[in-house]
Amino acid sequence: MNRVTAIDAFRGFTMILLIGEGFGILEMQDRAWARPLAAQFVHAEWEGLRFWDLIQPFFMFIVGAVIPWSLEKRLAAGEKLWPRVLRRSGLLVLWGLIARSIRAGRPVIDLINVLAQISFTYPVGVAVGARSPNVQMAVALGLLMAHTVAYVAAGQPWTPGENLGEVIDRAIFGRNWGGHYATINCVSSAANTVFGVVAGQLLRQRALRRLGQLSAALIIAGLALSPWIPIIKKIWTASFALLSGGLSMAALLVFWYLCEQRGWRLRLLTMVGANSIFIYLFHEILEQWLTQTAKVFTGWGTAYWPDFLLAFNTLVVVAFQIWICVWLYRRNIFFKL
Repeated sequence: MNRVTAIDAFRGFTMILLIGEGFGILEMQDRAWARPLAAQFVHAEWEGLRFWDLIQPFFMFIVGAVIPWSLEKRLAAGEKLWPRVLRRSGLLVLWGLIARSIRAGRPVIDLINVLAQISFTYPVGVAVGARSPNVQMAVALGLLMAHTVAYVAAGQPWTPGENLGEVIDRAIFGRNWGGHYATINCVSSAANTVFGVVAGQLLRQRALRRLGQLSAALIIAGLALSPWIPIIKKIWTASFALLSGGLSMAALLVFWYLCEQRGWRLRLLTMVGANSIFIYLFHEILEQWLTQTAKVFTGWGTAYWPDFLLAFNTLVVVAFQIWICVWLYRRNIFFKL
């Protein structure tokens, strides 16, 4: 696939946010100046949207944005597409479970992690990848409509613990996931991956005005629906999908402008973005150990400056993970599923 610097930079930006864990601001939240910023680095408790709620939609959107380029390359080479797609989806589930289990210190069946959700949304994106943007948008909106109708028909659609997604999880798995997340989020979040496919198609066609208009339309639609369909990331409501999809398109346009119009290379972002799955797994599996290891060297000062040293410790861990990505990139080592 020909590299698209704007997409690579957007991916790197998203991954740095993900591994950043608030960049030390959460450790400083008892200070008045840091409290409003810290609130943006945790998920909304139920309804509403915070900056941290956009990380997963960005990731899933980018998965879709690269599909038009990937499809062109693989179809031109005469590859059998679906065996590879299904293999990759299986590996996404497997590695998601491995990462979650290692982090928990015990075997965990967790189908709400990002990789498990992408294992469903990615094939949906591929299935519509060669279609026109109009057909792709129809599929995305159809998924959101089906998701909403099913939730409303089941009753108490936006109530924590009583909505359709959590009822299904209790029926199948005998439990609900922490934080009220639902496995069937993958149905509505697939719309975000398809929005990414649309954006990729429009970028290929250099239809930037249309992409900007579509971004604005999705943002307005998400906000307009919110009085009736609340913006709730934890069950990925239609209003959340539309709003986050529109904001993802807007963010991609910003990176397109910086990289393609202004000529900025954004090397650090592209280096991190080139190994996105690797750094996600590296962070999920080793972040706790890295944090404890860093405290061996920074912990001496916590009795004097507890929040400052804890924040510094977080930044050291983030910087190390970024350095790993740079080291891999400079040696042309790229991990792919």
